[in-house]
Amino acid sequence: MSQVVPDALEVEVLTELFADAMTMRIFGNNTTPVGTSVTGDFTEIAGGGYAAKALLPGDWSIVSGDPSYSVYSSTQTWTFTGPINAPGTIYGYYVTRDSDNKLMWAERFSSGIVPFSPIGGSVIKVLPKFTAQSAF
Repeated sequence: MSQVVPDALEVEVLTELFADAMTMRIFGNNTTPVGTSVTGDFTEIAGGGYAAKALLPGDWSIVSGDPSYSVYSSTQTWTFTGPINAPGTIYGYYVTRDSDNKLMWAERFSSGIVPFSPIGGSVIKVLPKFTAQSAF
C-alpha cells in the first residue's frame, strides 16, 4: 500500500517552510548533493563580484497541484566582474535558512557546464523553485 500526502497538506508544509528568510549561495567545491548533505559540505565561492542572495519569505508563491511547489518571485542573477578566488570553479548552488544556517536544499548544475570558471561578464541565473510531492 502506498502512502499519499494530499495536495492541501503539501501546501501547508510549503507555507510553513517558506515562512523563514533564506539565503541562496553558490558553491565551488566538487561535491554532489545527497540526502545526508549539510551546510558544511559546501564551500561558498568568494571574489569576482560575487555576493549571496537573500530570499525573503513574502516573495514565494505556493502552488497546489500534483506536485505542489513553491517558486520565488524573481530569477536570481549573478554577474561576475572577474575570476573568483581559488579554486576558481563553480559547481552549483545551495540554500540555507537564516535563523540557523541549516541546509534547505542544494543543486549541482548540469554536467555539461561544470566545473565553470567565471570571467568578467559571466552570468549565472537561477529561478528558485522547490517541489513537494509524496513518494510512491
